[in-house]
This record gives sequence, C-alpha cells and structure tokens, in this order.
Amino acid sequence: MTEATLPAVGQGPAWVTAEMPPGYQNRLFEIQRLTADLREMDQIARVLWETGQPLEQAVAAILGAVECEVDAERGTAGALVATIGSSRRLLLVVSGGAGPIEKTSEELTRAFQAVQFASPGDRVVLVGGNDPNTPPADRPAPVLPEALDIVERMGVNVTTTATVFRLWRLSLEDKPKARKALDQLHAQDGGVFVIPAR
Repeated sequence: MTEATLPAVGQGPAWVTAEMPPGYQNRLFEIQRLTADLREMDQIARVLWETGQPLEQAVAAILGAVECEVDAERGTAGALVATIGSSRRLLLVVSGGAGPIEKTSEELTRAFQAVQFASPGDRVVLVGGNDPNTPPADRPAPVLPEALDIVERMGVNVTTTATVFRLWRLSLEDKPKARKALDQLHAQDGGVFVIPAR
C-alpha cells in the first residue's frame, strides 16, 4: 500500500475513538501533534528553496517563530513589517526571483521606496534567496556588486534566506542570542548582514 492509498487516520465519526482500545486516543493525538509540528517546520524550511509569495510567507513564519510581531498586511512599499521592539521595526523586502539581484532589479526599487517611507525606528532589509536548486552553502551572493553598492549607499541591509533560516535555528538553541542578532540586524547601517558562526 502506498501512502496515497492508506486510509486516513482519525477521520471517522467522533464516537469511533470511544470504541477503540485504550491508547488509541493518545496515539491519535500524538500523530496529530507531530503532523502539526511537521507542517510548521516545513513552512519554515521553505525559506531555503521557495521564491515569490511562498518565500515571503516563509520569512514571515520565521519572524513569528522568533517572537517578532509580523504585520499580516504588507506594509511600507510592500515590505514585510516585523516589530522587534517598542519603537523598532524591520521592513523586509523579499526578493521574488530565483536569480541574483541586479542594479536594475525591481527589488532595488522596492527597497528605495521602503527607505523613503520608513520611520526613524525602521531598518530596511533586502532578503535575497537566489539559486534555490543549490544548497545554501554553495550559492553565489544574492546581490551583484553594483547593486550592493547602491544598497549600501541607501543604508539598506542585505541578508540571505540562509541567514534568516540560521536565525530560526539559533532561536531554537539560544533565544537571547537570536534576539541579539535581530538587534544587530536593526543597528547595522547598510551592507551585508551575516550571523557569525559559533
């Protein structure tokens, strides 16, 4: 039997659980809990290979997982808005494509618009995730040098989807360090942001 032909677990009428032997309900609840956990982790893992709106959703899921308040509505200039303190926000412009960001890319225009409309406590961050078919460690830089020069002059930070994923992993190991990394991302005034290896 393949997974597609297996009968659904726990899909019968509600009274079926009471008819089953002891332990059935505990196993059913554990399977449901594990399935929900896997769905959440899968949503986060998508930050490593998705593009477009699914990538934005994965970035938002990670920010929520590291206890940022994420505005469900797209905020300033279409950026994801993550509140990291009482008066500090990250405005994240997530790259929509699978290739590196060039100086003529739409993402640079969106980053510039976000800077124009940003409040004093805001930091604009360009999140690039090029070449989704390649493992993160082997990917080229997500922003080409000429585009990076423009971004740095605007005071916009650049990070990769792999770094955003690393932030989530760090939050599982040490929440205070993950929060400190967010503070450093907000404090940096333009350029490439990385989370240092341990």
